[in-house]
Amino acid sequence: MKLAVIGSGLMGGGIALDAARHGLAVQVYDARPESADRLRERAAGVYARWVKNGRMTQAAADTALGAIVPAATLADLRGADIVIEAVFEDLAVKRDLLAALAPHMGTDTIVATNTSALRVGDIAEGFAFADRILGLHYFSPAEVCPLVEVVRARDTSAATIARALAFLAETRRTPLSCADTPGFAINRFFCPYYNEAARIVEAGLATPAQVDAVARERLGVAAGPFTVLNLIGPRVAGHAMANLSQLGPFYTVSPALIAQGAGNTPYAIEDGAGLPTNADLIEERLLAAIAIPALELLVERVADPQETDRGALMALKFRQGPYALMRAYPPARLDAAVAASCVRHGHPVPRMELPADA
Repeated sequence: MKLAVIGSGLMGGGIALDAARHGLAVQVYDARPESADRLRERAAGVYARWVKNGRMTQAAADTALGAIVPAATLADLRGADIVIEAVFEDLAVKRDLLAALAPHMGTDTIVATNTSALRVGDIAEGFAFADRILGLHYFSPAEVCPLVEVVRARDTSAATIARALAFLAETRRTPLSCADTPGFAINRFFCPYYNEAARIVEAGLATPAQVDAVARERLGVAAGPFTVLNLIGPRVAGHAMANLSQLGPFYTVSPALIAQGAGNTPYAIEDGAGLPTNADLIEERLLAAIAIPALELLVERVADPQETDRGALMALKFRQGPYALMRAYPPARLDAAVAASCVRHGHPVPRMELPADA
């Protein structure tokens, strides 16, 4: 199978170097002239680290590095079995790219978008090959995280999904099948979770370090929301959250997050911060921010709840997925937290019906 990746940044580069280590030939196109050298340096560094810790042999690393080939133009991607685009998260940018790519595609090439929140159907609308377009949403770091959301849009064919699943099996990724709705399954609750963290700080209720401490100690996450925001980058995080705003007032992006993203400035997280005196309030606000979208996912039948819980463990390093987390709380406390958040944001209260434990 021949893979082409468009965009060699954090996500595209990670997808490329992971596929190469699994024996695939990978062509990478990026409009930035310096991108090929940067990707090669990154791949060499990652492979060297994996050789050092025993994840691959030096011979395998050399082979994988040689399998990543830069493409000078989109025309050079002709002959690829699958093309994955990982360009900027903007609908117009992605549609313009597909229009430019179209003349160079084979009649059976499938195209996957790595969008994290845009509807795949909106990206594919009007293209003659819409039946060969789907979403393959990787999580950062793409070369490490095994989870990939597989998104079938209205026009995506069953054959396209089958070929994409075969590709994921070949590269040892774990698929999570999702309906085509903004945020899909994982980001549908993860973006509101960090967005609520920004609102809490914006309201002066706690510092970023205190919010992170509450998230770690009360919700059992490996890294608090502000630590993760700094890894993602506030600009990217704010843009992803803004793509969910069409879902209702609860999903309105925090003005503070927008402001932080304007300069893409990392949040200051002081060392040694303990739990604030209002830790219960912060815990309940973060819990509700996860619960509201997770409950709506159930009603909309976006993804299997058990698979969503497993996906949260893989992609986000949560100790519990959203449904297991909600079941861990007394129903009265969960209901009150959700109701309070919905009233605060003028959002409809979702149906409070949890799936049975697996």
